[in-house]
Amino acid sequence: MKEIPKKDWSLTTIKKKIITMFRNNSSILDECTLINIKRIYYLSLIIIPSRILHILLFVGSSPTSKAWARGIIFSHSVLLVFWIVVLFVTYRLKDKTQTNTFIHFLQYIVVIVTMASGVVIVAIDQMITTNITPLLTVSIVIGAVFLIRPLISAIIYFSSYMAYYYLIALTITNQQVLLSNRVNGTTVVSIGFLISVMIWYYNYTNITQRKHIEMQQKQLERLAYYDPLTNLYNRHFFNKIIEKEFSYVQRYGHKSAIIILDIDDFKNINDTYGHLVGDQVLKQLTKLIVGNVRESDTVSRFGGEEFIILAPKISLDGGVALAEKLRKLIAENEFVTGATTSYITASFGVSLLRATEKYGPENYFSLADKALYLAKKRGKNRVEKAL
Repeated sequence: MKEIPKKDWSLTTIKKKIITMFRNNSSILDECTLINIKRIYYLSLIIIPSRILHILLFVGSSPTSKAWARGIIFSHSVLLVFWIVVLFVTYRLKDKTQTNTFIHFLQYIVVIVTMASGVVIVAIDQMITTNITPLLTVSIVIGAVFLIRPLISAIIYFSSYMAYYYLIALTITNQQVLLSNRVNGTTVVSIGFLISVMIWYYNYTNITQRKHIEMQQKQLERLAYYDPLTNLYNRHFFNKIIEKEFSYVQRYGHKSAIIILDIDDFKNINDTYGHLVGDQVLKQLTKLIVGNVRESDTVSRFGGEEFIILAPKISLDGGVALAEKLRKLIAENEFVTGATTSYITASFGVSLLRATEKYGPENYFSLADKALYLAKKRGKNRVEKAL
């Protein structure tokens, strides 16, 4: 039976986890901010009707304490206006995919105002009651809804408690009740802060794990679809592009060209200067080719020193002209690696992409390959086409 590894609860491990939670965590800040903006928008849809209901209930009643009623009505009216503005602002921001300074600033303004509203309403409520439910509500809501870094959260909760500590003293005359509410306030704020830290840590773990998985998937995709030396599409992925191009040719009837080029006597470069120089020549050649084809063209490393180009929506003569242009550029170019300067030439074979059973997706390059063989046979450093 396999033994389940025990979790490390040593003081050093706990200390590292706490430091991790309180550090900058900048890698997920933008994502958390965008999540917060969406949550603020949906929260405003709940808060606005509830503020209106609160105001109507107080306006339609006859409370014994006019000062208390006016204070509650005024505080909820201010909150109503604030959240209406927030609703309109976040409605325009909720679908954003990039953050900016304003968006970062807005989320903290909403959190601070929400927390302050709980403190103020509790202080006003002390005129007729000893309960601190509004502070409990906002503490839990902020902790559970918003993704806030623990350090910022600690500052907000501590500052809110200090404001609460002194404000309730303005409306509570009984010292025993004042002491009790101050003590209860520490519990309420601590619970809210604990929830905030737990929610942050949970989301931090999920987001970082997801990003790690996405990074691994991209690396696997690069290995599956790209040539590691030249960073061009590999033959496997190029075949998929060809399949799509075949369907376009069959559907719309346009012409597309296949160009195969092979470096002449590339073995001499490797034998004379070594494979490292040969690799640098291939990289520089890649840059030269990619920089001199159309944006719509696709370049792939076909294997070894052989490259293939798909040139869509072009005639056979147009494909030959493109190949001739590349041939001249390669022949005239100096391939410099450190103190070594190499000169190379390349042979080209050009054909149209034939959307037929004989020259289908599996044999699309056969005609161009035959033309390339002919170019090699006729002296190299030349372009041949397949009719």
